[in-house]
Parts: sequence; structure tokens; C-alpha cells
Amino acid sequence: MFEQSFHSKFKTIFDQLNPRQRKAVETIEGPVLALAGPGTGKTHVLTTRIAHILNSTDTEAQHILCLT
Repeated sequence: MFEQSFHSKFKTIFDQLNPRQRKAVETIEGPVLALAGPGTGKTHVLTTRIAHILNSTDTEAQHILCLT
């Protein structure tokens, strides 16, 4: 039940991203640097990227470092 709800919510959020944001979210290997002005969705992209990594790999949450 939780997993189905997660996938549905993730798809809804992912579908709202523009192409450059989607590329940042889908990049799993290595770091990603997002340079943009205030209110442009950097934190949204970051949290969506983390959700994508947790959903598509066997990475555990405690192994992700997130800096803003």
C-alpha cells in the first residue's frame, strides 16, 4: 500500500519538473550542482532526486548527504 502510494506521488511530482530538473533528478551517479535563483525549485529538485535514488537503487537513506 505504502509503496504504491509512494510511486503515484513520485510520478505526480516528477511530471511537474521541467527537462533540466528531470535530468538532475535522474542523475544517480556523482554529485549534482544546482545553481539558480530563489524560488526556482532547487530544494524541490533535491528532495525529488533523493526519492528517486531511494526508489531506484539499494542505497539506504543514512548514506545520502544533502546540503543546501
